[in-house]
Amino acid sequence: MKKSFLSRFWDAFKISAPKAHLIVLLLAVLLIVAGNSEGYSEFVITGVAIICLSAAALIPEVLSLFVPGSKSDFVSDYDREVIGKAFSSGRKKKLFFEGFELFRNDSNEDALECFRELCDMPLSDREKGVLAFYTAICYNRLGYSTNAAHQAIIAADNGVHVPEALLMAARSFNMSASYSSAAEVYERLLPIAEEREMFPFLYNEMGKMYLSANDPAHSRQAFDKAVEMGYDPITAQGGLALADLLEGKEDDACERYRLALIARITDTEGYREYCADICEANGYPKNFFEEHLKKRYHRTAEK
Repeated sequence: MKKSFLSRFWDAFKISAPKAHLIVLLLAVLLIVAGNSEGYSEFVITGVAIICLSAAALIPEVLSLFVPGSKSDFVSDYDREVIGKAFSSGRKKKLFFEGFELFRNDSNEDALECFRELCDMPLSDREKGVLAFYTAICYNRLGYSTNAAHQAIIAADNGVHVPEALLMAARSFNMSASYSSAAEVYERLLPIAEEREMFPFLYNEMGKMYLSANDPAHSRQAFDKAVEMGYDPITAQGGLALADLLEGKEDDACERYRLALIARITDTEGYREYCADICEANGYPKNFFEEHLKKRYHRTAEK
């Protein structure tokens, strides 16, 4: 059902009016009511004057919501879905799409300037979420992982592409070595991903995160779940080799490592380098697996 102009005007007023204005208007109404009931005409006059002044102060902002802003024809279908009906008109639309175009052209610092200016304006929940989503991406591009993570959480909390926003937050926390925060976000994301049958890589990704956090027990749980669900079980077995190593099960670790190579784990060289990094970070020689297998089988490890 199409709203009347007065309904649209009131909705616009509620969005645009700061809380202070609403409080002032409420006091003005109370003055008018008290003046009428007690016969104090000066109360009524004062109340009406306050309402007129408040309305005059808000007219430019309210009217701007009905004035078309900048064009947004350059927005992709994906971004159009993210943005939805947020920033649909007026000054906020103009400023948002100026920032968005800068974002799209990888001028991330300039885009952030526009986005920060928007933060000082009255925003709906949807607009807060959309703004946080693109702010998070800008911070990620600039390497500010913690900032990106917090903005992505704001986007998810405001219902903007929740799975993608949570994944961005978890990965950003992981990048900044905030492993406990990353784990919390991954746990929040898991039921959503399972319900929507998306992100099949999630358990393996969590397993690697727990390896970085030197938490082999939780790492094993995540990799075991990937094997159980059939989500890239070879990668999961390769991860379990490292969980074994961190638990001091060196022979088991080397056997899983060998089998992962035989099964042609994805990106074999990348896996070797990853294992070497984990070994070095935990006091083992970088070539621990190869040397261990060489001694065990009196030959070099499978290539």
